[in-house]
Amino acid sequence: MREILNNMVKPDYENSIVNLSNWILQNFGKETHHKPLDLPVNFEKIGLIIIDAFGYIAFEKMKRFYFPKNLPNPEKITSIFPSTTTAALTSIYTAKTPAEHGMIGYILFLKEYGFLVNMIELTPIGYERDALKDRMEFKLPVTTIFEELNGIERYVISPARYGGSGLSLMLHRGAKVVGYTSIGDFVFKFRDILAGEGKKIVVGYIPNVDGVGHKEREKAYINEASMILRQIDNMIAPKIPENAALAVTADHGMIRTPESKEIWLGIDSEIMKYLLMPPGGERRMMHLYTKNPDALLNYLEENYSTKGVFLKKEEAIELFGGNHERIGDVVLIASENYSFNFKYRFKEDSLAGMHGGLSEEEMYVPLFFISK
Repeated sequence: MREILNNMVKPDYENSIVNLSNWILQNFGKETHHKPLDLPVNFEKIGLIIIDAFGYIAFEKMKRFYFPKNLPNPEKITSIFPSTTTAALTSIYTAKTPAEHGMIGYILFLKEYGFLVNMIELTPIGYERDALKDRMEFKLPVTTIFEELNGIERYVISPARYGGSGLSLMLHRGAKVVGYTSIGDFVFKFRDILAGEGKKIVVGYIPNVDGVGHKEREKAYINEASMILRQIDNMIAPKIPENAALAVTADHGMIRTPESKEIWLGIDSEIMKYLLMPPGGERRMMHLYTKNPDALLNYLEENYSTKGVFLKKEEAIELFGGNHERIGDVVLIASENYSFNFKYRFKEDSLAGMHGGLSEEEMYVPLFFISK
């Protein structure tokens, strides 16, 4: 690892969202894939709530005006790399590292199909959403925790607008999916399902904080997280049934990314001389595909040495939790609050907040745990 990485937060695959999911498997007596978090076990019911992009640093700022009354002080665990929804949610839903499940970024080159694919929309760049779902057999190469937790009831409570999307169908395999239309609707459905009879796992996903954080100023981002946490703290935590546990966490955090520190690239940029195709990944972490990694690294160091760290594939695999063919020949990681933005369709715009990198804001997430 290069020196600049010493100032970044690397994923801790013994104390991360991956290990949280392995604790769920352990609780229900199933085989684990990685070391489980050191939490109590043998609960009949487990509820897991994932607040997208709610980082631990954001919670620290929130404490100035709100601290939960029923949820305890959270532990600090790490996300995975890259710290982005596609990779992190897949790690939570499979209990495996990004290198094991292969969803290692927002945009990836899938050589089996021969094009760059938006992994949230499951479509080649420029095509309509879910093109792969409708026209190709695209599946995760690993099982989900819901498939492994056979013998108990398995639920995912997710926004109704995501129902039937390609990514949801992959990640929710083995679970009964319940849609919701508002946070109030989410609260009552989550609470009622968890309180039902029998052994069960109930996973709730809330994307609101991520959406606000990308577009609005930090105060709005923190306030949105506060409003959601208040609902969980006041309406769900006190109603946890006997012999049940509730874990509240996030897939990743988010860092403020000012326009003054945005680096814009496109098909007419000089960097394309060194690339085989446009980059994959995201704005805070890029997979760069090249036949000459050394020349590309020299170019990046000469032009952007203070704005990022640039690793050959073999240097980067530790961050992904192992090797995978989809990792770029060179991996670019933005430093501080810089971002590298590529104009794929010339419709991309500036974002107030981003994630995918290795800053404290992106990598540390809270873990609230309460049981009865």
